[in-house]
This record gives sequence, C-alpha cells and structure tokens, in this order.
Amino acid sequence: MNSFEKKEHISIGKIVNTHGIHGKLCVIYYNEDKTRFFSYKTILLRDPLGHLEPFEVAEAKIHRKFIVVQFKGLDNLNQAEPLVGASVLVEKSALPELEDGEYYWADLIDMEVTTEEGDRLGRISSILPTRGIDVLVIKTGEKEVLVPATEEVIKQVDTASRRMVIHLLKGLT
Repeated sequence: MNSFEKKEHISIGKIVNTHGIHGKLCVIYYNEDKTRFFSYKTILLRDPLGHLEPFEVAEAKIHRKFIVVQFKGLDNLNQAEPLVGASVLVEKSALPELEDGEYYWADLIDMEVTTEEGDRLGRISSILPTRGIDVLVIKTGEKEVLVPATEEVIKQVDTASRRMVIHLLKGLT
C-alpha cells in the first residue's frame, strides 16, 4: 500500500475517453458545478485493480458534458489510453466546506436509516441524481425503498454515528 492509499479519498468522476493525440482525457465529473474541478491541483486515479496513482493537473477545461484534462507528464495518446476507465479521486480534505444540512454522498452511503418511530428501515446503498431532488436508495433486506432527499423526509443526519432518521411518507414502503 502506498502513502496515497492510507488517506481518505472521495470519487469525483471517471475517465471515459481520450481527447485528441496529445494525452488529454475526458472526465465525467460528478459535481453539477463543473468549474469546481479547476481548483484541484493533484488528482488520484484508481485503476480497476484498486491501485492509486497521483497526477498533477496541467490544464483542464469544460468541453460539452466533460472536463478535458491534461496531466503533467502525459503528452501522447499511448500514455493516456491505459487510463481510460480509471476512477478520479481527490483527498476528502480538498473538498469545499458544506453548509449546514448539506452532505457529500460518500458520507451518506451505507448509513443506517430508521423512521421517526425508531423502526429500522435499512442502509443507504446508493443515491440517484435527478434534475430536482436526489433520491436515496435504501436497501432493506431483498427490497429497495426509494426516498426523496428533502427536508420534509430527512429529519436527522448523524455522520459520526452513521445514522439517519427519516419521516416515512405514505406509499414509500
């Protein structure tokens, strides 16, 4: 394990293709605010085997729905092609501070969910982005419950104890 694997990281995107012949890569960036990507100076790439490697960002720009990135030391297509498919990560400490009531998805995944009455509902297995309201996918046994991530539904989030309390709307279970 190298020193980069010992730190806490957050996945912010995925390399989906090359761009041109000079080693540039197309990244699907998970944040709606694509300009946020420009603040990252060092990016970590995780290959399918789980190995992390740091890369210094030389240049980045928005191109359609992608961020096109040029890393220092990568200057041709042959160097870039093996990186397609890699996850793009940053150290959690590089992320901006959040407002009260805001959470990073990574902090919610696998969180225990109970109702206001104290009934265990399950664990958050994933989050579905929508144009309006994100949807929590709560795995409860073999079943999944879809819950809108709204103030009306989410009553309490405790990231330290990894627990969420929700108001269960009629028809959700």
